Amino acid sequence: MKAKQKIIFLNVSESKINKMRPVLGLMGIAAEIIDSGRLGDNVGYIAYPEQYENQAETVSEDFGEEFMLLCGFDQKSLDAMLNFMRKNKMNVSLKAMLTETNKNWTLSRLIKEISAERQMLMRKK
Repeated sequence: MKAKQKIIFLNVSESKINKMRPVLGLMGIAAEIIDSGRLGDNVGYIAYPEQYENQAETVSEDFGEEFMLLCGFDQKSLDAMLNFMRKNKMNVSLKAMLTETNKNWTLSRLIKEISAERQMLMRKK
């Protein structure tokens, strides 16, 4: 069974999410807003608690940057979502896909990895 597509938002303004909601609805994509209390939870569990177990860790740091986790997307729907965001100038600074590799990571670890990757890419420009 294919997992339902959803986007999980952390530190993204309600107004930005509300601008996206009509398109998300048309595409059949659920939107979920979480807070920094979930940073110690496993990424897979945050996305699909009915499918994954959680080995929650205590995380003391907080991230101020916007983050969105894209879950259950195939390449075509991912491209459509990112193109919509680009055309409408709706940037979210950090984005990640739920993958086999990161599903057991804590959300904190995933955000750190994505942030470090982004900084490396920016240095190369």
